[in-house]
Amino acid sequence: MKTVYFKTFGCRSNFFDTSVIAARLNEWQIADNEADSDAIVVNSCTVTNSADATVRAFVRRMRRENPKAKLLFTGCGAASLGKRLLENAEIDGVFGHSEKARIDDFLSAEKPFEALGALDSFDETIIDRFDGKTRAFIKIQDGCDFNCSYCVIPLVRGKARSASKSFVLEQIKRLADRGFEEFVLTGVNTGAYGRDRGENIADLIASIGKISGVRRLRLSSIEPCLVSDELLDICAAPFMAKHLHIALQHTSDRILKAMNRRNSVKSDRILLEKVSKLGFAIGSDYIVGFPSESEEIFNEAIDRLKLLPLTHIHIFPFSPREGTKAAKMKIDVNGLIANERRKAIAKIIDQKRRDFYLKNKESLIVLIEKDNSGLDQFFSRVQINSDSDHSGWIEVKKYSIDQNGAIEARIEDCACL
Repeated sequence: MKTVYFKTFGCRSNFFDTSVIAARLNEWQIADNEADSDAIVVNSCTVTNSADATVRAFVRRMRRENPKAKLLFTGCGAASLGKRLLENAEIDGVFGHSEKARIDDFLSAEKPFEALGALDSFDETIIDRFDGKTRAFIKIQDGCDFNCSYCVIPLVRGKARSASKSFVLEQIKRLADRGFEEFVLTGVNTGAYGRDRGENIADLIASIGKISGVRRLRLSSIEPCLVSDELLDICAAPFMAKHLHIALQHTSDRILKAMNRRNSVKSDRILLEKVSKLGFAIGSDYIVGFPSESEEIFNEAIDRLKLLPLTHIHIFPFSPREGTKAAKMKIDVNGLIANERRKAIAKIIDQKRRDFYLKNKESLIVLIEKDNSGLDQFFSRVQINSDSDHSGWIEVKKYSIDQNGAIEARIEDCACL
């Protein structure tokens, strides 16, 4: 039987999409590595110029290292980067999110093809495995209606749409029966789940918590305006991870307005302080170097950032994406300055995370992934120092955290759960 290797870039939704494509295979076997495969499927991310460059570099490397393999391209970059790669004969075919079910046909195609499909579908294929994963990603929602000025995702993922509640519950039940105990709910705009169906994410989470075998549930990134009191109430349940990733994007109202965001500095601070009082770690996304981000605005934003109880952050340099409103704005912050601003923010949040753990009185509950390392309930990686290999759940009763925020513990200070 011929083999196919899947290479996934980007967010957790992409990893779920890859699993759906793999579940549709009938005539092909999944390869362990790209070097020995008869075909390679690239599931792309196009959120930034850097993401495009990384994907393009992988495709070109595969052409050199495994020239006989058929190269297929899908994901968020299908309509833009994928089409260009196909026109340049760098790949053998490109297909869109709605065309996953045709994977066997695509792999067997004798001629180059383009099958982008529509942007209004939601594939409810039940999957039975996540190879090499200890946590299962569950895609509950796709698309976005927010139209932030910098974001290309609504153009490549379409309008917001939700999976049926019955599908999500059945998917989690199936994977829980196979031994998965931690689940991550993911989507393009996860907090918008159910708005198109007369449902909401809080009710969905409550139902998931009743499924036998669900030990811990995490939420992927959520918009500040979609964090309701009802959601916070259910997030306090024992099965929920004590971490929320709330996508602020900036701490200047002038920049937020230019970004066409729905949050404000004042409302964000009120929300984050409310979440922090629950004992939660809080992550966020932050864009540096956005057009009009003067030194004055950035310094003001830094002062406001210091007031927020953040513990984790994902910092992006601004990247103009074709088709977005921000792509037409004048870029007036050069890359070197944006990188210095990124470092300044990272340093602040690293210290905030360290302070959080120094004050923490709880044991860390860690699900080991590999090499005696795993994530705790606060979404930080913990390294267990031991001469033996461990797996499963570990309670860390005593640990150390260095100046860079790295957390370590001796196995003697842990207990297997």
